[in-house]
Amino acid sequence: MSTLEKLDLRTDEELFKSWRGGKQDCFENLLARYQGRLYKVILGWTKNPHLSQDLFQETWVRVIEHRDEFDPSRKFSSWVFAIALNLTRDHWRKEKREQTDIDSERAEAEPSSTDISRELIEKEQMQRLQAALSSLSDIEREVFMLRHFGALSFQEIAKMLDINLNTALSRMHQACSRLKELVGETK
Repeated sequence: MSTLEKLDLRTDEELFKSWRGGKQDCFENLLARYQGRLYKVILGWTKNPHLSQDLFQETWVRVIEHRDEFDPSRKFSSWVFAIALNLTRDHWRKEKREQTDIDSERAEAEPSSTDISRELIEKEQMQRLQAALSSLSDIEREVFMLRHFGALSFQEIAKMLDINLNTALSRMHQACSRLKELVGETK
């Protein structure tokens, strides 16, 4: 949690409204709140740090461009994650025909952290999780990522993915069962 987040206890929706009203620091606070978890969700979908960073940035460009279209009766988190999901889906639709080894090369990018040992452990854990997540169906993976990394409610997930609540719950149960099997085998 950043210093900005600790100082401002307003809801996301209140911050968004203030930002739309001209208070730039409210946008910076929203960005700080979502920087970690939104990036992690996108990375879980793409498995590519560089692409994830691009999609993360494009998500915020869309938030800025479409801020007047946000429905205040919705949750900001649902809206921003839906933008990210749609951008990711759009990217994969465009790239589906041209799959190459470039993604694996990008995943080997030079670490930016000075704590190499911690990063190596995190990288190994992320690779294990990504391998397990890759075995899930697209809908199972989306529900799991939105719930665990996006911290969205099942109602928000169901609405965002245009599925009913029971389907979202069922997909989550299926995803967790499969992940336990796969990750449990490697321990």
